[in-house]
Amino acid sequence: MIDRKRIPIDQLRVDPIQSRDRPWTGDEDDRQLVNSIGTQGLMQDLIVRPINDESPSDGDGGNYDSYAIVAGSRRYHAAMEAGHEEVPCKVFDADDLDAAWTSLTENTTRKELSEQEIAEQLKLIYEFVRPTAEPDACPRCGTTIDGEAGLHSHYGQTDCTPPSLPSRDQARNVAEDPIDPTHDRFTTDRQAKRYLASRFLGRTDDGAIDLITGHLRTAELPQSVQALFKRPSERSETETTALRNYAIDTKTTLGSGDGHSGTSREVIALFDTFESEFADAAVDPTDAVLESIGSLHRDEMSEQELRRTLRDFRHGLVADADASLSPAEQQQLYTETLQTHAEELQSTYEEVEPNRPFKRVDVLGPETQRHSRWHARARAIRDASGHGDLVRQLYHERLETLAEEEGWS
Repeated sequence: MIDRKRIPIDQLRVDPIQSRDRPWTGDEDDRQLVNSIGTQGLMQDLIVRPINDESPSDGDGGNYDSYAIVAGSRRYHAAMEAGHEEVPCKVFDADDLDAAWTSLTENTTRKELSEQEIAEQLKLIYEFVRPTAEPDACPRCGTTIDGEAGLHSHYGQTDCTPPSLPSRDQARNVAEDPIDPTHDRFTTDRQAKRYLASRFLGRTDDGAIDLITGHLRTAELPQSVQALFKRPSERSETETTALRNYAIDTKTTLGSGDGHSGTSREVIALFDTFESEFADAAVDPTDAVLESIGSLHRDEMSEQELRRTLRDFRHGLVADADASLSPAEQQQLYTETLQTHAEELQSTYEEVEPNRPFKRVDVLGPETQRHSRWHARARAIRDASGHGDLVRQLYHERLETLAEEEGWS
């Protein structure tokens, strides 16, 4: 049951379960929110839950002395800055798993989470429901099995089935819901990931499970690599300095922010390549990933182009990697491959002109693509023998038109 009420600011605190990494930084966006709440008031309720270790105040109609903010931590800080003494809240009684899902759902609906925050929140939920040991018996019939692979084989050969999953929008604490985080965990890792996929993505196919696996892997990356997917205001000073040291634009954020971006998967794949294919003495995976992105990411690139660039670079590394190479030779391979790809990108994105060398041209931008289509049509209409022939025809026509307009003789 959800109860709506106004709660004094001093009875609220930010729930550690909530999904925002740094809910308040005081940056320009935060100041704009303060101004908006100061002039218009708080337009959307905070979502809170009673502090579990406290009981309702005696004779106070079910009111608690303090509440934890599950969603709306930025609005809470902004309301305090704007001088509000109480704020509208929706109160619901929730355990940690409920609260974690509510925070993730509310903030992704409002598109307020970065790729890294989504990964961290899914990792938190995963820790509530994942198995803590390999299964040794079927939970349905008790037959002895050998680990997760053995259980999946058992399901395929018998009438036993995995536990059902709650639907994406199914309310908690109903009979059909098989998850009680205080007592129950899924038997296998795949079941836990199917549960996350069902609740977060609304589907449980292999592609959805791969997406969840990618998010969980993102949350395991070193902090300086995770910083790539944070908003600038969310990064610590150490993280910002680390990115800047590798010539990475600290004003940009990788990932779409809705949790469905493939950029994090490419970064993970590159990190795993350095970790598995190169000796520790050859390259440090964290340093190598940051140096690679700093060298290959260009301002003109879309996310799709960056993913393709990182994938091509990784394939080039794997194609030439050889376990027999010494650490020094592996280091040289990495350096030369990165330099080659960086130079190829430069030649693609920059056009040399006689009078203005190295003028930057966005060869994949919409304006250039439009001109290319016009060029192809003009060449077909005029039956020009080639690019040079067409340019000469257009140049002469433009000169004649200009001469006529200016009255040149």
